[in-house]
Amino acid sequence: MTLLPHRNTAPMASSLRAFLKPRTVAIIGASRDPAKRGHRAIQALLNSRFEGRIVPINPKEPEILSLPCFPDIAAVPFEIDLALVCTPSRSTPEVIRACGEKGVKGAVVLAGGFGEASPEGAELEARTVEVARRYGVRLVGPNTNGIFDGHTGLNLVGWPGVYRGSLGVLSQSGNVAMSLMTTSIRTEHAGFTTFIGVGNESDIRFDEYLRFFGEDEATRAVIAYVEGFKDGRAFLDAAREVTRRKPVVLYKAGRTGQGQGAARSHSGSLAGDYAVGKGAMRQAGIIVLERSDEMFPVADMLSRHASRPAARVAVLSEGGGVISQAADALAERGLSMPALAAATEAALKAITPNATQLSNPIDAGGATDPHPRYIAASSRVILGDPSVDALLIVGFFGGYQVRYGASAIADENKAAQELVAMAAEAGKPVIVQSHYADFPTEAITILREAGILVVRSIEIAAACLAGVAEYHSILQRAPAPARAPAGPVPEVCEIIAGARAGGRTSLLEPEALRLLAAAGMPVPPHAVLRSVADVAELGSDFKREEVALKVVSKDILHKSDVGGVLLGLRGEAAIAGGMAAVLAEVRRRRPEAEVAGVLVTPMARRGVEVIVGVTTDPQYGRIMMFGLGGVFVEVLKDVAFRALPLTPADAAEMLDEIKGRAILDGVRGKQGADRRQIVDLMLRLSDIAVAHPEITEIDLNPVILHAEGYAIVDARMLLA
Repeated sequence: MTLLPHRNTAPMASSLRAFLKPRTVAIIGASRDPAKRGHRAIQALLNSRFEGRIVPINPKEPEILSLPCFPDIAAVPFEIDLALVCTPSRSTPEVIRACGEKGVKGAVVLAGGFGEASPEGAELEARTVEVARRYGVRLVGPNTNGIFDGHTGLNLVGWPGVYRGSLGVLSQSGNVAMSLMTTSIRTEHAGFTTFIGVGNESDIRFDEYLRFFGEDEATRAVIAYVEGFKDGRAFLDAAREVTRRKPVVLYKAGRTGQGQGAARSHSGSLAGDYAVGKGAMRQAGIIVLERSDEMFPVADMLSRHASRPAARVAVLSEGGGVISQAADALAERGLSMPALAAATEAALKAITPNATQLSNPIDAGGATDPHPRYIAASSRVILGDPSVDALLIVGFFGGYQVRYGASAIADENKAAQELVAMAAEAGKPVIVQSHYADFPTEAITILREAGILVVRSIEIAAACLAGVAEYHSILQRAPAPARAPAGPVPEVCEIIAGARAGGRTSLLEPEALRLLAAAGMPVPPHAVLRSVADVAELGSDFKREEVALKVVSKDILHKSDVGGVLLGLRGEAAIAGGMAAVLAEVRRRRPEAEVAGVLVTPMARRGVEVIVGVTTDPQYGRIMMFGLGGVFVEVLKDVAFRALPLTPADAAEMLDEIKGRAILDGVRGKQGADRRQIVDLMLRLSDIAVAHPEITEIDLNPVILHAEGYAIVDARMLLA
């Protein structure tokens, strides 16, 4: 199996095309030794029928593999588009300088031992990048396993038998990429456009590569395996553009990391790298997967059905057990199984009169002897039902000829051909889960060659349909209306300046409440008691209603942890006694803390406690968080994240993304929360955070939601 010659002449704006689809490739460090990468690279290009010119560079050899060698790149009498650098890392700056003087457009640096290895390696990498930028050479890597292009035969990775197709791949792992390649080879039906081993991202980064794929007409879907970004925000910006044109499927490794450093607020402590990244990437239109074995099939399915709906799925089988599994897998991924029309069920009964279940899911077996003709005939009826977006066939279709022998081959092959024709006619996604998916039967080959996916796992089949459904919803999502950027608020500037003048990197709670009010958010009435004598000066409302007392101190962010909170006090005597008790307890537990007083505020009415916050992520920048709040927020961790600035659609999606979203709508007869009010709060908080980047973290916890709006019960803000 070899790469088939094909030239993609589609116009592209990206400057990366000049060397990712090169006409000439120089192998610097070419070798006669078959064990050396400089030899294997040339052999791989020859085996893959590279369309361009291969130029070995070796000062000691006249030729390698019948190709004339040049002593150095300067001696080559024609232009070089791309150089593959097979030399040790220490020589890289000088090699790149020579490439730059020759006018080489791009270089793939294979060697490791750079920034990923040591401080000395980081310095070497920086020198290499400086030389490359001085001479205008773009770098892939270093520390990369290479690149290939399935449509031109460029194979600088060395993998044999790569199918050309419509999937672009970005990967920070050669082993993960190899897994994708072997899946393609095993199924013999889906292949690749360009693969890029990203490596250290020393020069070209994920966002540029993604835009390259976005512009490549041969690429219909992109697979990305990511361990970390050098510039996550730039990647999100690129994804927002590319995902409007084609799907991007991403698996993020390192999902158990808890961020960098010890965060001082709930917002910071809950913002683990993966949780933040998943929310921000979904916001940008990326399909984020939880399992690495879903990458290839989901991207393959999307490359064939990217613009089609798939949320309403009909399940067809010849047995009951797999139907139950399929129902669970679909429900877990947010897909529904709609009721079929009465006419559909009647038509199904005419096909299999003895079948045990003809409502969705459909058991076309049961008391009927299983036969592939039932699958084909039933599929035609199901695909014609207007309530069905997609069809999932589960069981052993494709493997009748294995299970029942040669007598079933003709019937099953015919049924497969009929299914292919009716799927094309209906224009609806069809996927087959078969227990015999790993058997190379003629029926399975017929299905795969026609673009119908056949997979072994019910869960992967459901993930494929969920990916199609999610991308369809992304395309249906109207582009967010541009929100006018909010400028700095003068009163907010004054509050921050006052804290700075006092040498503080946090706002006292009364200052935080003033800031929120200045940004247009309703805050509860409050006063600061600096001595017991101040209690007598409180307004009558404070003395008549139940109130809460909270210590005010720049040194104490988590007040309840040190006994700095008392609730449900009523009357002047109770408030005075409570104040004295709070101060005494705080002095006992934190004698070194500087106490500015005690905040008194009316008790909030009961409702749903949520947390709304802003934190600063090292990869993605400013991030909004929303979730169920209260004292157990860090235990429950039922939170959603989006990058700032926030749009109304982003905020609404966050409300629906948390597991406890039903609580917002009211349970056990209680009224639900006013979603419009909480969305407004989140948008105002987004505006103030964007306008004042010196505020690094905002923590409103809890905010109590009710039918008429919300009450901000506790507010804390940290400064850079």
